[in-house]
Amino acid sequence: MPLRAIVFDLWGTLLTERRAVFPERAQMRFDGVAAILRRHGIDPTIEEFTERHRESMAALSALQEEGRDVTAEERGRHVIERFDPALPDRVPEGDIDAFIEAYGGPIVQTPPELLPGALEVIEEARARGFAVGLISNTGVSGGRHLRPVLEAHGLLEHFDVLLFSDELRQSKPHPGIFEAALEALGATADEAVFVGDTPRYDVGPPRLYGWWVVQVGDRDDGDPPAHVRVPGVGDLFPALDSLGLLDDGSGDPPDSPGAPAASVGEN
Repeated sequence: MPLRAIVFDLWGTLLTERRAVFPERAQMRFDGVAAILRRHGIDPTIEEFTERHRESMAALSALQEEGRDVTAEERGRHVIERFDPALPDRVPEGDIDAFIEAYGGPIVQTPPELLPGALEVIEEARARGFAVGLISNTGVSGGRHLRPVLEAHGLLEHFDVLLFSDELRQSKPHPGIFEAALEALGATADEAVFVGDTPRYDVGPPRLYGWWVVQVGDRDDGDPPAHVRVPGVGDLFPALDSLGLLDDGSGDPPDSPGAPAASVGEN
């Protein structure tokens, strides 16, 4: 089948964090959420908030390992419960929404960096006529805050579909989030390629579900491995060409996605 759709992972594939901004982001987050908590009788120190925040992150990360996720509102309530299990029921919706903004919103003011070649490869995908999608597991910052980040980097307009785990309440490696991408893009698994960096989420699962898979970076190949591995996302189209997935007029069809993996790209 001809390749019709390219779907990207976000973190480590298109964007990377700037660790230098983490202290600023953490202070912004604390200042915002502490003001809301104080209105409801909780006056945390930054150390107390950080501990509760990490407890919540650990619990919800374990949920994602099972292929499930929570909405941004549920995540906010989960953090508040770490201070007082009964408190979320007493907090009005307006303050819950303000808490979500204070908790996840600082990423917009302290944005991650665009990885080399990311914008160019997505623009090329559109120019070649491919449907383009994104599947991303989310954490503190959900889809509502990642969209402005993508827009600031000039990426947002190029996607046909954006699937964030907090909005679907499913996360990679669950097959449902991959199926949702195929349905939205009007493609079957053997007409789609997934591009990502993390073996557990971006390599083994889509390959098992029948996708073509290009792995970015030099982490362990995954089980099963990617069809090809590349140093960076900017090397995507040479990789697709090496797999015979680009229409070059030769008429030679590629192997199926279930065929043995190609040689790993140079890293």
